[in-house]
Amino acid sequence: MVEFLVGGSTLLLLVMGIIQLSLLWAGQGAVETAAHFAARKFALHARTDLRKAKEVALAEAASLCLHRPGGKWGAAQLTSIDFSHQGKGRPSRSALPGEAYRIRLTHWLELCVPWVNRILFAIAPVKKARIQEQYFLLLQSSRWVTVE
Repeated sequence: MVEFLVGGSTLLLLVMGIIQLSLLWAGQGAVETAAHFAARKFALHARTDLRKAKEVALAEAASLCLHRPGGKWGAAQLTSIDFSHQGKGRPSRSALPGEAYRIRLTHWLELCVPWVNRILFAIAPVKKARIQEQYFLLLQSSRWVTVE
């Protein structure tokens, strides 16, 4: 009977770990995809209005991070984008064709599988945060984009 409890608990923990790691892997893939599509949207709209291009890129990234496997409605507030211009010059209202921008997408992914979230949170080599009983890992992706 004891062997069954130990073996069953170990097997359950292993299965839950596989589920959490697959959700984490899907989350990183979603962040990479969101960074790519946000960079494309930014490149298309930056010539006309830089501020609007940033808003469109953030909306695209937040939408993709929200609709990933395991995404939650609160995931849009956990997504941010940082834009940095290559070269030195004053920021203008619109970008010129050929200008390069670095887009860094940051998304906080919640570890949602019970028991495993604490273990993965403790051993993860990335930035992390704990809010009450919720555990979050910071996923990042960056892209260089040239304005069209």
